[in-house]
Amino acid sequence: MRAADAPPPGFYAPDPYAAKWLWIGIGALVLVAGWYVWVWWSTREKKVVVPPRITSDRLSRLRADYTRQIDLVLDRAAAGEISQRRAHQQLSVLVRHFVQEVSGIHAPTMTLTELNATGSRLTPVSEVVGALYPGEFGPRETATLVGAGTVAKQVVARWS
Repeated sequence: MRAADAPPPGFYAPDPYAAKWLWIGIGALVLVAGWYVWVWWSTREKKVVVPPRITSDRLSRLRADYTRQIDLVLDRAAAGEISQRRAHQQLSVLVRHFVQEVSGIHAPTMTLTELNATGSRLTPVSEVVGALYPGEFGPRETATLVGAGTVAKQVVARWS
């Protein structure tokens, strides 16, 4: 049989694939490639932003402001306006936000384990947060607020 001859009777060429399958395949490949790009983009190392040095005048204002806020929390707890547990939580938030404002370290979002693992720079903060944890998360309210408030004020006064 020569190539130019007609096919024998009853022989039919295979049906070609529908064009939609080509576009479905291309779409699937684009989705997979997009997934890889998104995973790479979302897990890459972020640039470390070094915050500008804080001026001594601003540091003094921040220290005075946070010391006043700590005293306010202690006074409200002593007056019975807030519970001991709530006061412990507010002291923890104040110390963490002070550290973030002064140093740029994202202490408000760090757990105690992360604070301890960060190194000696955050040791005073991790000690305060560790002292506040039983009052914040313990099964019973504790009466350690005065000592915790004193330690929190010391961290605010000494942090640079």
